[in-house]
Amino acid sequence: MSEQTLIKEYPGIISEIQKEIKNLENKTRVLNKLYVILDILHDVPISEIVNKHEISQATTYNWIRQWNEGGLEGLKRKKGSKGQSKLTDEQLLELDVLIQRKHLKTSKEVHNLIKHTFGVDYSIRSVERIMKKLDYSYTKPYKKYNKMPKDAKEQLKKT
Repeated sequence: MSEQTLIKEYPGIISEIQKEIKNLENKTRVLNKLYVILDILHDVPISEIVNKHEISQATTYNWIRQWNEGGLEGLKRKKGSKGQSKLTDEQLLELDVLIQRKHLKTSKEVHNLIKHTFGVDYSIRSVERIMKKLDYSYTKPYKKYNKMPKDAKEQLKKT
C-alpha cells in the first residue's frame, strides 16, 4: 500500500494557517462581545447574561465599559497590545531552521540563540511557547539527587 500525500505543503504553510486561525479567533471574540452588548441593549439581566455566555460578571462589565468608551472599535483588539510576537513569521521560520541545524534541545539554548541572532530577549516561558508553536515538544527536567544510591531504580522496582 503506497503512502499518499493528503495535503500539498509549501514553505510557510503552517505559519500561514496559524496566523489565519488567530485572526478568526480574534473575530470570534469580538462576535461574543457583540452578543453580550446586544443582550444588554435588549435589557437582559446581567445574571442571565453571565449564565448564558458562561462569562464572569466582571468580564461583562469590562465589555460594557469597552463598548461605552469606543463602540465597536473599543471591543476589538488593539494593535500593539500584548500578545504580538516580537519576531516576524520569516524570523520564526529562520529560527526553526537554526534550531534543527544546531540540534538545540533546551529552551535555554533557544533563548540564547534568539537573543544573539535576533536581538530579542524573551522569558524562558515565552521561548517554550515559541517552541511549542514551532511544533517542538519539551519535557520538564527532573532532579537527580547525588545522594541517591546507584541501584535506586532496581530498589524501586523491588518495592
